[in-house]
Amino acid sequence: MSRPWWWAFRGVSAAFLAVVLATSGPFGAAWAGTRPSHGGHGRMAAACPPTSVICLENSLPGNPASEWDIVGGAGDPSIQGYATQMSVTPGETVDFKVATNATSYRLDIYRIGYYGGMGARKMATVNPSVPLPQTQPTCASDSTTGLVDCGNWAVSASWAVPADAVSGVYTAKLVGTDGSTGASQIMFVVRDDTRGSTLLMQTSDATWQAYNTYGGNSLYAGQPAGRAYKVSYNRPVLTRNANLSPQSFFFNSEYPMVRWLEANGYDVSYTTNVDTASRPAELLEHKTFLSVGHDEYWSNDMRANVENARNNGVNLAFFSGNEIFWKTRWEPSIDGTTTPFRTLVCYKETIANAKIDPSPQWTGTWRDPRFSPPSDGGRPENALTGTLFMVNGIASDATVVPAEFASMREWKNTSIAGLQPGQTVVFPTGVLGYEWDEAPDNPTRPPGLVNMSKTTVILTSRYLLNEGNVYGAGVATNKVTLYKHTSGALVLGTGTTQWSWGLDANHDRPGTPTDIAMQQFTVNVLADMAAQPASIQTGLVPATPSTDTSPPTAAITSPAGGASLTSGTATVIQGTAADTGGGVVSAIEVSLDGGATWKQATGRDTWQYTWTPTQAGPATIMARAVDDIGNIQPVPASVNVNVTATTTLTIWPATQVPAIVTHPDPNSVELGVKFRTTTAGTINGIRFYKGPFNTGTHIGNLWSSTGQLLARATFTNETDSGWQSVTFSTPVQVTPNTTYVASYFDPQGMYSKNTPYFTQAVVSGPLTALADGTDGGNGVYTYSGSTTFPVNTYQASNYWTDIIFAPAAPATTVSLWNDATIPANPAWGDPNSVVLGVKFRASADGVIKGVRFYKGPGNTGTHIGSLWSNTGQLLASATFTGETASGWQQVTFQNPVSITAGTTYVASYLAPAGNYATNRPYFTTSYVNGPLTALASGTDGPNGVYAYSSVNTFPSQTFQMTNYWVDVLFTAS
Repeated sequence: MSRPWWWAFRGVSAAFLAVVLATSGPFGAAWAGTRPSHGGHGRMAAACPPTSVICLENSLPGNPASEWDIVGGAGDPSIQGYATQMSVTPGETVDFKVATNATSYRLDIYRIGYYGGMGARKMATVNPSVPLPQTQPTCASDSTTGLVDCGNWAVSASWAVPADAVSGVYTAKLVGTDGSTGASQIMFVVRDDTRGSTLLMQTSDATWQAYNTYGGNSLYAGQPAGRAYKVSYNRPVLTRNANLSPQSFFFNSEYPMVRWLEANGYDVSYTTNVDTASRPAELLEHKTFLSVGHDEYWSNDMRANVENARNNGVNLAFFSGNEIFWKTRWEPSIDGTTTPFRTLVCYKETIANAKIDPSPQWTGTWRDPRFSPPSDGGRPENALTGTLFMVNGIASDATVVPAEFASMREWKNTSIAGLQPGQTVVFPTGVLGYEWDEAPDNPTRPPGLVNMSKTTVILTSRYLLNEGNVYGAGVATNKVTLYKHTSGALVLGTGTTQWSWGLDANHDRPGTPTDIAMQQFTVNVLADMAAQPASIQTGLVPATPSTDTSPPTAAITSPAGGASLTSGTATVIQGTAADTGGGVVSAIEVSLDGGATWKQATGRDTWQYTWTPTQAGPATIMARAVDDIGNIQPVPASVNVNVTATTTLTIWPATQVPAIVTHPDPNSVELGVKFRTTTAGTINGIRFYKGPFNTGTHIGNLWSSTGQLLARATFTNETDSGWQSVTFSTPVQVTPNTTYVASYFDPQGMYSKNTPYFTQAVVSGPLTALADGTDGGNGVYTYSGSTTFPVNTYQASNYWTDIIFAPAAPATTVSLWNDATIPANPAWGDPNSVVLGVKFRASADGVIKGVRFYKGPGNTGTHIGSLWSNTGQLLASATFTGETASGWQQVTFQNPVSITAGTTYVASYLAPAGNYATNRPYFTTSYVNGPLTALASGTDGPNGVYAYSSVNTFPSQTFQMTNYWVDVLFTAS
């Protein structure tokens, strides 16, 4: 085919070309002027630079949508076909396989673009190359996987792609010419493997195929499991049909992006999901890679290749949502040709809750870690994109940009830049949809992630609650994000499938007008990614790319170095930050584990972060600042502190986060938990987990199991979210193994929850949150306008109420004398066998665990320790073993002996060789140590007792109030 008209002007100056065009007749005059907007802003009256392939291509006359597009979704079922390759390069031939009974039809080939708002330009008309009507065989299939592969069809027509064809998304329109009016489209891409365009836009063709039900099966419908496990590219695509998923096809989100990019003359070429997987070197030839629209299905090689491009300095712009959600793999076709990359495999093992794919590769959601290793899942997508899918379709929301983001460079030359505190800009409804993401501060959040918007929506359903197969109520927050990789590559995440609706209003499904702030933002961010428009639309301002490489600096103002903190107690870390490189501080990150992980703080120029230490010992607090182009402070600020161990316990650790941080129930409610302790102690206070929308004045309560109020306190100085604590003015003594209820009053609802949760007990040391049914239901609540006892339950839910428990001090063993006490006479020169004793009392009930005595030289032989009542009843005895040559010796009874406070007992030992220790006189007064008293002689008869005997016996004689240094091991109850 002959080259386009503008080919002759390659290398000619822009000024000369403008003169030629302006004087070359009606078309030249029209082209040199401003184009009609057709849902977007008109283009500036300027000639195309002679090197701008896209600008020059779009200056050619287009064809109206009434000619190239079709009415009725995927078109007439009586004439359908597909291309045997998802993409081709100029000079190659693309083959079409068509199933129709028509006796005559044609294929009109169009390139999708802007073309003065027309949307496409006709490239060629192709006639079938086989006799008609052509009968195609039944598609090959595999009932075990649901795969339908029509690759066994014969070729119906072919198009030799011209060598000078411009890369783009192309459509072949099948048009019946035998009197029928049926028509349909075949989508394919013409690549450009030789020209390293600035932008490389990827189509979301894997998603088109996932939703494609041609042949009866898709990854959402059909056999063998209510869905297929494999789908083929060798099929006509029905996804655009209104009863299927037009929001998941090209004309919903990708088409308006193509129109806008080409209307502005961006240097762009096109690729496909298949090519991203199979042709990794191509990604490295471009400055910026674009994922657009509903880009849900990514294989391991797709992700690895895009990550490699990023790691080599290629910018990534995810103008997409629900992106990289399902992990896929590729197989050859089953049509007999075994053509690679024609079968998309996704067993959706997350839905199956099992490893059902015969391949060791995981084909569930990317984030699902449950079967990896040995599989290769458990890699949340936000590690690459910055955002994470959370809101299922069909959503139609509006992105909101509050004033806190007004100073960021990507909002320059927009109305957002002029926002005052408290003001917001709301983009058109629908641009946040049809599915969208959050930007969670999870362990896989990219370092230095910057937020540039904040949109919160309360959902009664459609909010993802687990790894990818349960949806319900929740509160979702979308944020447009940006980060800079260590390679220097920028990565943008809009977190919505329909960002492009704000750029161009021509697309499938009802939409809303474009938004000039979204358009300008896109100009700004693409400029920072090395892309400039050659024919910028009227009303938009060309952007200057950032040259800022100087990072900002954060400082920690509290706590001070050397401060003492308490584990289990929240500490507010505070600081300041400033930027000197021409940008603004856009994020603060805090690390509490030596820089291994980082969490986002609240605020920027002044900031804070709430930390609850969980381990005692020395700790380092680190903080770093990030500016609005993603530069990260290389040497963080740091302070060293000391964390002391807490003396209180809770059911859940400070690191515990509910599955649903905010349940979208706005009603005033009391929320509680039933618990028991296995040891005595006190309840010092109440705690609960707070989401960012759980506002108002909260009240903590402790109740008996029957509803008697035992203590109450009002929470103060709460943080925006996380665990909140309040202490009672007087701790409450609790009895072991008794049920109590802890609750808090939530006046605005929006509480945290897990449902179900108390299907089994939760045990944490001496604390137990009861299993549902142990003592009635657990997870209790009552709707009320004021604080009250909670009595209702729902599906064993946990509403994340907790207690602050101080166990009773552990019982300690005490004696009358300590080990440092040495008798005046360690060995009295009496060689006779004798039993020596002491009378004593305790001021508290408890147990005697054993007997002690002081041993001096010559006090040899086998010693026997005994405990007696004051009347001579033997209560316990034991033989000393493992004695030392001298000093205090002790023996414990096999069973401790309970004693009563204020009652006299006698402890003794048998010294068969005499030579015992003495102090004389000693018991002229009583001797007291803690709860123990050695009686003064005469208090209950004389003290310092003995009995000469060769066998163990009760000692009852005394001599001059002598202390024979006999002692006990006592533990109070």
